[in-house]
Amino acid sequence: KVKFREGTVYEHVDLNLRSELLKDVRIRRALVHAIDRDKLTKALFAGKQNPAIHNISRNDPYFTEDVVIYPYDIKKAADLLDEAGWKLGKDNVRAKDGKKLTLVLMTTAQNKTRELVEVFLQNQWKAVGINIEIKNEPARVFFGETVRKAKYPHMAMYAWISHPGNPPKSSLHSINIPSKANGFAGQNSGGWANKKADKLLDEVYKEFTLEGRKKKMQKVLYEYTNDV
Repeated sequence: KVKFREGTVYEHVDLNLRSELLKDVRIRRALVHAIDRDKLTKALFAGKQNPAIHNISRNDPYFTEDVVIYPYDIKKAADLLDEAGWKLGKDNVRAKDGKKLTLVLMTTAQNKTRELVEVFLQNQWKAVGINIEIKNEPARVFFGETVRKAKYPHMAMYAWISHPGNPPKSSLHSINIPSKANGFAGQNSGGWANKKADKLLDEVYKEFTLEGRKKKMQKVLYEYTNDV
């Protein structure tokens, strides 16, 4: 008998919010709506991995479903891109002001599972007119320089861990955005800055009751998912 229990490690794509393209939340929302994550987990992980709705594990006391959910919806993704001014061309790639909608996706080279996921994502995003360029690097370069110093142009895919009961201040608070000033020590690689979330992440450490901490973390996760 084999007993399987979902763990706390999750694979995700960090979006570099310094990018002019990804500063538009409509593009970020379109990216999520365009991924059939159920199909992805069934095809590559035997359906054992539940598609994540945010960065907190279902085994964590802070887990909540009271967040912004992005179901697989090709039409919604296309509508968001249209609204953002990116129109589908004859070559089935979206363009705006003469510029094609091209995003670079990076991960660790020679990791077969991640490379399969990349191809899956590339095809999913191609279906809504987003051109994806894959550029992978050896793990020591990818983690030592590219992710740590946020040198990826648009998207970086890698694993992270959700420590049960531990608020993710190190990866979500704006003071932890890596920069020369802090010696690139911050883990908020994507550069997410949200004043409401910052305040809540500061307050959660001063809250003595579990229920009080859960309420604050639920609000953090709402902001996190709303901003994508």
